[in-house]
Amino acid sequence: MLILNIFVLPMSRLLLILVFLFSYFHVGASHIVGGEIYYDHLGNNDYRVTVKLYRDCLSDGAEFDQNLPITVFNGSDVQIDNFTIPFPGSQLLPVNFSNPCVTAPSDICVEEAIYQQVVTLPASSNGYTLSYQRCCRGPNVTNLANPEDTGLTLTVEIPATNVVASNSSPRFNNFPPLLLCANTELDFDHSATDPDGDVLEYELCDPYQGGTNFAPAPNPASPPPYQEVIWGTGASATNPFVNGTITIDPNTGQLLAEPEASGLYAVGVCVKEYRNGVLIGTSTRDFLFRVFNCEIELEAELTQQEELGTFVSYCQGLTIDFENESWGGTNYSWDFGVDGITTDVSSEFEPSYTYPGPGTYEVMMIVNPGWPCTDTSVGTFIVNNEIEAEFEVPPIQCVIGNSYDFVGEGTFPAVGSTFEWEFGDANPSTSTDQSPTGISFLSPGEHDVTFKVYFDQCATTTTETVEVAGPPQINFGILDEVRCAPYTAELVNLSTASTPIYSFWDLGDGTTSTETHPVNVYDVGVYDITLTIWTEQGCIDTLTMTRPALIEVFPSPTAGFSVTPPEANEYEANFYFMDESIDAVESWYNFGDYQTSPLDTVWHFYDEPGVYHPWQIVYNEYGCSDRAQAQITVTPVLPIIVPNAFTPNGDEYNNVFQPVLYEDQVIELYIYNRWGELIYSANEMNASWDGTANGQLVPDGAYIWRIVYTDFKTEMPIEVQGHVMVLK
Repeated sequence: MLILNIFVLPMSRLLLILVFLFSYFHVGASHIVGGEIYYDHLGNNDYRVTVKLYRDCLSDGAEFDQNLPITVFNGSDVQIDNFTIPFPGSQLLPVNFSNPCVTAPSDICVEEAIYQQVVTLPASSNGYTLSYQRCCRGPNVTNLANPEDTGLTLTVEIPATNVVASNSSPRFNNFPPLLLCANTELDFDHSATDPDGDVLEYELCDPYQGGTNFAPAPNPASPPPYQEVIWGTGASATNPFVNGTITIDPNTGQLLAEPEASGLYAVGVCVKEYRNGVLIGTSTRDFLFRVFNCEIELEAELTQQEELGTFVSYCQGLTIDFENESWGGTNYSWDFGVDGITTDVSSEFEPSYTYPGPGTYEVMMIVNPGWPCTDTSVGTFIVNNEIEAEFEVPPIQCVIGNSYDFVGEGTFPAVGSTFEWEFGDANPSTSTDQSPTGISFLSPGEHDVTFKVYFDQCATTTTETVEVAGPPQINFGILDEVRCAPYTAELVNLSTASTPIYSFWDLGDGTTSTETHPVNVYDVGVYDITLTIWTEQGCIDTLTMTRPALIEVFPSPTAGFSVTPPEANEYEANFYFMDESIDAVESWYNFGDYQTSPLDTVWHFYDEPGVYHPWQIVYNEYGCSDRAQAQITVTPVLPIIVPNAFTPNGDEYNNVFQPVLYEDQVIELYIYNRWGELIYSANEMNASWDGTANGQLVPDGAYIWRIVYTDFKTEMPIEVQGHVMVLK
């Protein structure tokens, strides 16, 4: 039945509160705030029917039904009876909200009426449905689409006798608190009791509508099936708060709810009744949560053991560093729950305590003990002596015929501890011995081995990697390329093994090496290479491989050419190139001026003065090559040209005194007047003079110039001088 006893939580949960509002008995105004219907089978067709209704004392609506109507339908949903139950009187219920740290609303008043009557139901071979309907819920229900025109139906099913010979319906055990604080968790026992011991299963479900504004008190009630309520935006049976959370344990009926906003929220909870695995009935509870914003002055919140920042397991020693999430308090009183002593206390905010021995202890913390506004938080803490598991990794063995032994070690009681090993790809793959032997791994490579130790409620584990060696494999090679004398060979050892490999090379030319990847220089010839490897751990073996004629070295040609003449001026810069290479079948020239030629003997003309480094590359029939280089010089006929006059008069012509060299370079330019005074100088790329001194044009006349430039051939400074006429 829909009465809920208060499930007392720590005041830190602030007892929140859950109000049944089963809809509204609507005759001009709402007044019914909860209810439940259930039955007891007394034998034959006799049943005791109980309806519990809860009324808002402050409502201006109608009083309780003087004769509460119950309509009876058979299993085919056809009405077969209708009876009434006289009003039995009512009593006020206590608000049961005594948290001194929260000021509760003063407009909460609920009275209870319990209607009960023994009736004899007409014969029905397919069971019964008992129904009671009223409208309406009122406009203040937050999560329904049209609450002022939405009533409710209280209904219960009686299964047919061919399903069960006799049955009494389940009834809920507890009546919830009348108020619920927003943003505070409610942990409520919403379980029911079944007189027949049937298996019960709980879920959040949709409440039923019943009655309308035009027919607020149907008599008889409408037949099943009944229409479910229409939820408002975002709301549903499993999300009635829209903003907030609610869950119910399907096996225990434990309800956890935490709404985030104030309001009046319709909620449905169904309890299903099973006998021998067969569903024989479903009872629906339709109620409202009344949520308000609590002004809380303080809260006690003891951090539970598994949420501690230092928590690893229940077996990490006898000392616990407690954490305190309380707020609003000044003084604290801790009792660490050790029976038989009074010294297991502390007044610190976050104390540390060492327990006298392993065990389970109930810890209590009081915020502001003895004050008018106080709060308490409790928690269960489990302590055990610290246990550890460890083992030493055995030395590597070969996969062929391996047999590993393991020794389980660590810190744990010698008596009462149990063990579990996991070896993965091995035979056997598991063991419960502390120190198993003869473990044979089936494949080479790295294997994770896990050792677990259990004692009482404690467990610890460690995992190490065990390596199993595979048989060594021998192989080697060399880069595939043309090999010309002298050839530097870089041999690559491609051998593999799970343990270190030792190598010995016979390099085929009388030399040997113990390097992993040796380097050797070969002359013309054909060479057999032999590699021997061996291992001293894991799969111990010695392997030898010879690769005949792995290296064949071919002779190289000799490049060479002559150039005639070695030097010429720029007007006669035609040079004769003659091939003088040895054992070449192909040659090619690069003349150093971006020009090339494939001819053995050729004339080449250079267009510019300078020093050139032509080179030749030649190839033989094996593809081997060689290169030779020479140097020639093309000298300029006039290394520098200096004007003898210029006219700095601002017209389009001849405004600057500009020496011209065979190549661009930085030059030093000095200008003197007729008395030998320096009037201008410059040291820059392609220096020039514009005919001014100190910003003014100089007078017409003769001026002395001196120029220092770099000779292209000797790269030595050259100094020249002369006269220039300034004419305007």
